Amino acid sequence: MAIDIAHAAMRVPSFPVHRRMHLGDLEAARRQSPLKMGWAALLTSIYSQISQDIPELRDIYVEKPFPYLYRHPHPVASITIQRKDDRSSERLVWGRLQNAQQQPLEKIQKEIAGFTTAPIDSFFRDGLAMERRPRLLRKLTWWILMQWSGRRRAKHLGTFSLSSLGGWGAMNAHYPLVTTTGLSMGPIQSNGSCEVILLCDHRVLDGALAAEVLSLLENRLQGEVLAALNRMNEKQDAA
Repeated sequence: MAIDIAHAAMRVPSFPVHRRMHLGDLEAARRQSPLKMGWAALLTSIYSQISQDIPELRDIYVEKPFPYLYRHPHPVASITIQRKDDRSSERLVWGRLQNAQQQPLEKIQKEIAGFTTAPIDSFFRDGLAMERRPRLLRKLTWWILMQWSGRRRAKHLGTFSLSSLGGWGAMNAHYPLVTTTGLSMGPIQSNGSCEVILLCDHRVLDGALAAEVLSLLENRLQGEVLAALNRMNEKQDAA
């Protein structure tokens, strides 16, 4: 699957937009949370809300039979997970979350945690089925997803992706993109700053809108997400 994604992404004219965010207070609240809330859950929740508010983030470029933009009715998050498979071999899998903007943080965190512990075929069944297909049939399926059907592309690949190496102290600034946008973040520095990158399909978004989205993302992380974490922590302390 990773090879197929890399090959399909070669046709996507993607570009990265960087923003240095100040997330020290949010990182402190996250570490204090008894639920062990991960950054993937926080980003998935708030970026899904932003994608619902800004419909261009749910647009998908379709080339055939003529070029047009398909707009998916709701955001679909595709989260990259590195984990062991049933044969104890390290591999990449992708978990999808639909309508995360309507779910509480606790549920999002639970679902993402399940991607790292549950049997792979419980959430990645279509991906495993794709890998078992002959190469020519896989290529045809990918061609349909990337060229012909925006609805299926959103359903099977997501409207946005999340892939981060911040937990390993590194930054993947430009990974293969098969969704309209993709998020990545680096490690939190000692002064609370963090590099966040938004990858964009240039056929759908321009740099100005991407910069606005990153600014909105930082404001909402520092505002409503921090407030939600603080409320959760206060409830736990009171209990």
